[in-house]
Amino acid sequence: YKMDTSLIMSLLEKDSLKMLLELVSDLLLKVSRFFLRIVDLIFIIALEDVHNQGITHRDLKVENLLFDEDFNVKIGDFGLAGKFKDEKGIIPLDDTFGTQGFQAPEIVLKKTYNGSKVDIFSCGVVLFTLMGSCQPFKEANPFKDMLYASLVRKRYDDYWSFWKRRMNLEFSEEFKDLVQKMLAYKPEERITIQEIKDHPWYKGPVLDSEGMKKSLNELKKKVDDMVKEERKQQKEAAAKAKKMKEQKKPGFWAMNGVHVTI
Repeated sequence: YKMDTSLIMSLLEKDSLKMLLELVSDLLLKVSRFFLRIVDLIFIIALEDVHNQGITHRDLKVENLLFDEDFNVKIGDFGLAGKFKDEKGIIPLDDTFGTQGFQAPEIVLKKTYNGSKVDIFSCGVVLFTLMGSCQPFKEANPFKDMLYASLVRKRYDDYWSFWKRRMNLEFSEEFKDLVQKMLAYKPEERITIQEIKDHPWYKGPVLDSEGMKKSLNELKKKVDDMVKEERKQQKEAAAKAKKMKEQKKPGFWAMNGVHVTI
């Protein structure tokens, strides 16, 4: 198909969500709920509008959730977006697009798929990554990835006990239920945006926008300070190595016309 749609995005001066995820704090739970709500709002305001125009993103991931100077979240990189709906109805897609680990199983297994359903799946991966600081599995392929296979077979106790045993990660029952529904193997069993909004975990306590902005600015400052200190240490180490190298260079002195290397 041919697309004549162009997207113009504003300059986003802050880092990506992935950068901030590298700093884990006691705000993680509220941050996760906040971003899930933000992503949901973006779906309603942006993606749902895009979906209504028949367009799907197909590459939602933490790297593509970006911040402006006020830490408002924006979805970036519509390079893999595609048309999945027209006036006649749903257009089955079969392009193998997206990023490994965030792709829905129907994309991984090269099946036809509904573009809006694969976006919901990717958001489930983003949510788990927010809470666990790692992805929920390597690939949504039940034939190759045993972790995801346990979700497909609905052996939920095995799946969550793995994370407790290997990574010492524990999650509430409400969170587990939401993630399981977002990462459902069958698209028709996958939770909808409205059902996400009505879910008990989603309705839990969360910082308001100003509180979140303040917290994220503090995290951003920590990131900047860490980067600055790391660069300083690298510069000092390089200078030290250069000095040691110069000290080891051979010297020459002469005695009775004979050059001696020292």
